[in-house]
Amino acid sequence: MAISPLNYAGNKAKSISEIKNILPKDIDLFVDAMCGSCMVAFNSGAKRLICNDCNEHVIELVKYLYLTEGSVILKSMDEIISHYGFTDSTNPKNVYVEHKHEGLSKYNKVPFNNLKASYNNKPSVEELFALVIFGFNHYLRFNGDGKYNVPVGKVDFSSSLRQKTLEFCRESKQYDATFRVGSYLNLSIYQDCTDKSVVYFDPPYLVTTAPYNGAWSQEDDYKLFDLFDRLSKKGIKVAMSNVFLSNGKKNEKLIEWAQKYKVHYLKRQYRNANYQKKNVTDSIEVLITNF
Repeated sequence: MAISPLNYAGNKAKSISEIKNILPKDIDLFVDAMCGSCMVAFNSGAKRLICNDCNEHVIELVKYLYLTEGSVILKSMDEIISHYGFTDSTNPKNVYVEHKHEGLSKYNKVPFNNLKASYNNKPSVEELFALVIFGFNHYLRFNGDGKYNVPVGKVDFSSSLRQKTLEFCRESKQYDATFRVGSYLNLSIYQDCTDKSVVYFDPPYLVTTAPYNGAWSQEDDYKLFDLFDRLSKKGIKVAMSNVFLSNGKKNEKLIEWAQKYKVHYLKRQYRNANYQKKNVTDSIEVLITNF
């Protein structure tokens, strides 16, 4: 299993096993049209991948993990950690007192701000990866001037993140992957699709509050529904991750549209997979497929 070290909220770490089991077993081409960390693509078992995202920095990071040996990335990270003075909780000689709600942030704030200034002055993918690891909630965010502007986070490059990096780098290299930057609406992404291909969409979710969801609207949902329908009518297998219910909010239009397809309820640890339930603590994540 390839679990990405790009561990932001919304990556598919908690549901990838279920998604993988739902996907067809013999896929010649898997198109991850809104790929993010590419976790679904690199667990699809497909012979060939097309990984597309509108965020050039996301693609830069995924290509870095795909093209670079994990040991080389770890060595680069250790050099950055040493140079800037970040915490290293993997060293048993190091003991850090973590204050409530702060984690390791008080130790890493100055190193992080120095790293951020260095990156914003002269960007490099190695420093960007370090910023994502040490940044708040592992966010990847830039301001209007194109400067990385996430505050320091509470964790460091832990043993588990190191292991994820090594495993993801190793597993991803088993695939023949092509990377693209652009809108999922660019139909050239799908020009090589056949009845043995799968197109996968993981859009921002209209009823959740992740930072990257803010610019997504009901109109964007409609555009995605239309593209899903058009690809399906061409005989292409299509799948979409989404959320019916989150924090008491229902995506009524999504629920209505999805009735024409097969709905797989994911994350069954939630108490109720019934979108009529109004308990605000419930969340219903689904995979919608035409197969």
